[in-house]
Amino acid sequence: MTNYVGLKCPVCGKTFTAEDDIVVCPQCGAPYHRDCYAKAGKCVYEDKHGTPDAWTPPRQHKEDGTQGRTKQCPRCGSFNSDQALFCEHCGQSLSSDRPEYPGVTPPPPSRTQNNAPYGGQGNNPPPPYGNYGQTGFPGSPPPYYPSVGIPNPNEPIDDIPVGDVARFVQSNSQYYLPIFMNLKKFGKNRFNFCAFLFPGAWMLYRKMYKVGSVVTAVMFGLYIASAWVSEHFLNPIYQSLFLQTGIAGDTLTPSNDQIEKLMGLIAKLPTYQLYLMMVPALVFFAQLILMFIFGFSGNRMYLKHCIGKIGAIRKETARPSESTVRMQEEGGVNISLAICLGICYLILSYIPSIFY
Repeated sequence: MTNYVGLKCPVCGKTFTAEDDIVVCPQCGAPYHRDCYAKAGKCVYEDKHGTPDAWTPPRQHKEDGTQGRTKQCPRCGSFNSDQALFCEHCGQSLSSDRPEYPGVTPPPPSRTQNNAPYGGQGNNPPPPYGNYGQTGFPGSPPPYYPSVGIPNPNEPIDDIPVGDVARFVQSNSQYYLPIFMNLKKFGKNRFNFCAFLFPGAWMLYRKMYKVGSVVTAVMFGLYIASAWVSEHFLNPIYQSLFLQTGIAGDTLTPSNDQIEKLMGLIAKLPTYQLYLMMVPALVFFAQLILMFIFGFSGNRMYLKHCIGKIGAIRKETARPSESTVRMQEEGGVNISLAICLGICYLILSYIPSIFY
């Protein structure tokens, strides 16, 4: 992402700092304070777009920010990662030198793509396409691109342009957009390993707060039920059985006689205790079944969430620039919440050992 620290806002004339919330014009790349852009309602260089007098980054800014980011957008002039397939600021395809999308007529100037600010620097991640090489959480393996390829930003998904979906998804959009297109065109899905391994946390990370809260509560409830049954019922039963058979706590390999005696004692246990001994296994299989369900349905759920939220934002906002800002604010990911969930999980894992 381009570093705008040291440049001046064309509206207020103040120099940008690292703490400023900055948006950029999708046509020429001119940076603004978010409030300044909202006040102006458009790029102040709009009349010069497409001409040699259009805004361009200062030479020293280009030189300082091109290490590892030498791929320049032919549409707005912004520098992108060498592996980027689309411009991080205006969504232009970087696989061609032409500043238009092949086979698609660009929208008129009044459309969102020309006048709305795309997120830049500050509290919001830089849409439309970000974090190449991740599939759900930081550090995940590189994505596999379905045969449909990266979709065109103007191509619709349920009447929502792919560009708007990309602005809402933000992080890892290069992984999700081809999957969304495959789901809608061919009904083909992919297994989401993040939704499988961390179903509730993944949903909350992706800002699906309602369903994520329910799933997290269910998984947490199953864990607590299993831990409570084990500590209050099963552990005393096992300790009693081990004492009767002479198996000590530090015994690594009980003898055959001890194992036979243990099995005989278990067979004589009351029926309700035998059922209690099955509870941890049943809880484990219930959790595993839920994990597989969310692994197979996670992408469909996320697509439905994105389309629903974008449609609601469009209905509730009067101006395209307002809807773009709301997509950036309400979309993306919640990294701080994911970190808090991880800490809570570690704490809960040690609670039984602390109290028992």
